[in-house]
Amino acid sequence: MHAHRWILVFAAAGLLAGCGDHSLVLNVDVLSYLDPQQTKATFGPVPSAPEGLYSGEQSIVSDAEINLVGGVSSVTEVHNVSISMSAIACDSTGAGTDTLRIYMSDTNTDPTLTPPVLEVPIVMTPGVTDTTTVEASGDDRLAQLFSGKNLRVAITTALRGPVGLGTQSLNGWVRISALDCVLVAGRKGT
Repeated sequence: MHAHRWILVFAAAGLLAGCGDHSLVLNVDVLSYLDPQQTKATFGPVPSAPEGLYSGEQSIVSDAEINLVGGVSSVTEVHNVSISMSAIACDSTGAGTDTLRIYMSDTNTDPTLTPPVLEVPIVMTPGVTDTTTVEASGDDRLAQLFSGKNLRVAITTALRGPVGLGTQSLNGWVRISALDCVLVAGRKGT
């Protein structure tokens, strides 16, 4: 193991020994690991239809590997992970809805073959730019994933266009503005 990893392991152990409840809290900016070109989806014109035209799930981030802090799992175990995502939706014309889904998996599994860890519903109104934020925590699967050295991430969009015939086509874009995880870890066996 490299010297810098040992330093990180000892620093984490020291922090755990010195904290009031013996917890180590790490903030992970997952968005910073993603290519900025892959965090925005532009759509339109999406024509109106009696039930609204549904795009099905389309990939925004098809498969990105996230390298986590190595060595920390040798002295700690992740107790909880909370995840938060914010998305900005800009609707220039037409009305519709979108659902962004975040998938995460270990390095041997296609993330889209697992249940989403987070779903972000978005309602689009003509001429409106809005930010939607969704948070979740307590998923044991996430805690296991963040205990490893690497994980994989995929993000999809599922758009539904304007409902009804003769209404204005939907045009706009959605951009992921934040994707953060907070890990709470403690000494192994506590």
